[in-house]
Amino acid sequence: MIEFDGRKIPNELSEIVDPKRTVLLVWDMQNDQAGGAFNKDALIRNAPPLIAAAARTGVKTIYTRQTPFSWKDESPAWIRRQMKTEKVDHPSKLKPRRLHGSFGWNIMEPFKPGTDDMVIDKRRSSMFIGNEFETILGNRGGTTTVMIGCTTDGGVESTVRDGFLRGYFMVVVRDCVGTYTEEGHKAALKRIERFGDVVDSQELIQIWRH
Repeated sequence: MIEFDGRKIPNELSEIVDPKRTVLLVWDMQNDQAGGAFNKDALIRNAPPLIAAAARTGVKTIYTRQTPFSWKDESPAWIRRQMKTEKVDHPSKLKPRRLHGSFGWNIMEPFKPGTDDMVIDKRRSSMFIGNEFETILGNRGGTTTVMIGCTTDGGVESTVRDGFLRGYFMVVVRDCVGTYTEEGHKAALKRIERFGDVVDSQELIQIWRH
């Protein structure tokens, strides 16, 4: 710890991820996101041991499921942006969004939540918009969020930026996040380093064993 103006500033990773002040956020490990990641096999290999280590040490684990609005309930800005992405000239031509309860919406089997875990359905690609996550952090005295999941260049990056701007410590586990392309993954991790710590799963597992 660094002493500064009467306060203690966590500095070492072991201090930042103290289980008493940390939550593990398992971001959108859904069949149509994690299932489509370029590094899906690595996620299946690396993430479950980290999730298990968090449970053993008392770190609260929170899962998210991206549950978008239907297009008829979405904002005009988002509709227009998706029309440009899909190269269509009318909202009626947009592909349907994933439905609550569908195969693609469900969390992949290797990452199924435990009985003590929380699951939050959210609409946006930042955990700090439109849900009760910050209330949960406050209830638990949380100052640190460790993130795993998909996608690195989508919701993971957005949440890290938003969390840091709100004064939280943000930690991303390099070998437990993924996206659709390796190029997008690596570029996002480089940007994330400006706002949070990027670490390997084994480093965290070792810390949480002590």
